[in-house]
Amino acid sequence: MKKLFSTLAVVALSALSLNAQIKEGSITYNMTMEGLPPEQAAMMGDMELKSTFKNGKSLTEMSSMMFTNQTLVDDKGMVMLMEQMGNKIAIKQTKEEMEKEAAKAKDKSPDPKFEYTSETKMIAGYECKKVIMTTVSKDKKEEKTEMWVCDKFENPNKDGKGRGQTIMKGLKGVPFEYSGGQGAMKLKMVAKEVSIEPVADSKFELSTEGYKLMTMDELKSMQGGK
Repeated sequence: MKKLFSTLAVVALSALSLNAQIKEGSITYNMTMEGLPPEQAAMMGDMELKSTFKNGKSLTEMSSMMFTNQTLVDDKGMVMLMEQMGNKIAIKQTKEEMEKEAAKAKDKSPDPKFEYTSETKMIAGYECKKVIMTTVSKDKKEEKTEMWVCDKFENPNKDGKGRGQTIMKGLKGVPFEYSGGQGAMKLKMVAKEVSIEPVADSKFELSTEGYKLMTMDELKSMQGGK
């Protein structure tokens, strides 16, 4: 389960790429975890991810029966609030700390490659194009992933800067449907609702009161990472 919640944290960060051509609004996704044992799948229940964006600020809110995760990214850095089974953890990083962490990352995989097809379908009222993403793992294995991308939302993280953004480096648009993960465990996300209504500035204020403040390294150590 530790790997599962680590994967979900990365997903939350990867989803913070929704604030360019359309500069204000929100996208809500249904999320399903495929490949979990039945008892774990029942414990997770229905999952939802909502990303709210406004002029370079992004707030991602992810929730299920077992946990909630809120991640705010702006020009100052990042604040992440995680709550799981009564445990409340907060992570704060400045913009400089995020850039330094990305720069010192070891065993970097090659940048993903994208094949843009002419096949389209409507998702949440928007036309999306089928894109095939090819990635190469650390052990040199190639993997292809199918996604459906809406190019009305430009990906401001196409340069791959920032934690969790490398997987979408170079992508022209925002995935409205995506399935990815490690091994047999796959997380599928499908956009179900899009709003471009004005968003109050107060939406992008997160308080860490009541949360245990940890560093990103401490969080990774707790989850069994290195």
